[in-house]
Amino acid sequence: MASSKVAVVREIKEELDVTVAVGDLIDTIEYDYPKFHLSMDCFWCEVKEGQLKLLEAEAAKWLTKEALDSVDWLPADITLIGKIKEAMEENQNV
Repeated sequence: MASSKVAVVREIKEELDVTVAVGDLIDTIEYDYPKFHLSMDCFWCEVKEGQLKLLEAEAAKWLTKEALDSVDWLPADITLIGKIKEAMEENQNV
């Protein structure tokens, strides 16, 4: 698990140019796309240093709990969105 958290910090720095503190595991996504299998650990993170810059992505936006369903999520992401909504409902500080 520690290596997954280190990877999250590295990837977020490379793709968004910020430093994050990695929190608890939300879930591990396992999904079979037509050409590959995805296994991805997903964590709660907090921006600790820097301003978000899209270095790899074309677009990004912050979403409220109510707006999470406004995005056309990839199939692997859909199960995770439900878990994020549940956590946000249980803890308004998430």
